[in-house]
Amino acid sequence: MTVVAGIGPDGRGTHAVHLAGRIAASTGEDLLLCCVVSDAWGRGTAVSGPDADWRRHLEAMASDAVAEARDIPPPDVRVDAVVRTSRSVPRELVAESERVEASMLVVGSAGDALMGHVALGNVSTWLLHRAPLPVVLAPRSFWSEPDDRLERLVLAVDSDAAVDSALDATTWLARRAGVGIGLATFGVRRLPALPDGGGRRADDAVYEAWREDIDVLQARAASLVVETGVPVTDRIVAVADSWRGAVDKLHWREGDLLVMTSSREGPVRRIFLGSNAPRIMSHVPVPVLTLPRR
Repeated sequence: MTVVAGIGPDGRGTHAVHLAGRIAASTGEDLLLCCVVSDAWGRGTAVSGPDADWRRHLEAMASDAVAEARDIPPPDVRVDAVVRTSRSVPRELVAESERVEASMLVVGSAGDALMGHVALGNVSTWLLHRAPLPVVLAPRSFWSEPDDRLERLVLAVDSDAAVDSALDATTWLARRAGVGIGLATFGVRRLPALPDGGGRRADDAVYEAWREDIDVLQARAASLVVETGVPVTDRIVAVADSWRGAVDKLHWREGDLLVMTSSREGPVRRIFLGSNAPRIMSHVPVPVLTLPRR
């Protein structure tokens, strides 16, 4: 199996290489560095003149970026690299991933992401709506030492459908990496809008019913995970008056990887995130693995 890391010809995306190297070292997989040169004019439109000179310049930059990125992964990871030219960078990354039958595609966050957090850019947004394989988002400036490995998978669960869709891929990765799985459910419960006698007190019964449903859901998920031989490390229900507050209630570890499944509204075998998923992932201080709906 192979982990693919997408990098830019200008050297952007090294944090994706750090993360992909950690994952590959944890699972014993190979690593393929894929650098895509964007060709806005179309393939072969210019064989001479300024356009051709510019393309050769970009391809030379890409070769240099790949050469530098080769030194990032741990020494025990087998690394290969390709440089491609395409009008669509994300489409080419997916095509290359499918060619090598990759287990996942790792890309970096947008340049305006908060340090240590995930933010979607043009490439990652396209991938999180259309990619047919798992996509991992590396936080901005993510860094990994050669001996760093995955320590825990945190599976976000909010429905039986999400558990069933994510079970096989998550437990497979956990077994390959030799780590356990934590089950996490995030929720927002707003501050009361009314004085005593209304607001939060009025929704107590609804909230308690929701908590009971989540307890049943997590118990079922834990049972299914344990049946595969993977230990369940934690069962967490993180609720606050904002998504940031809910995310901060989880005690994150440096070697964590958050796993999120595609929305039930999305197409089968494609990633399609629901409205809450981007809000959660923008606040987590760890990489995020998104899975297509099965």
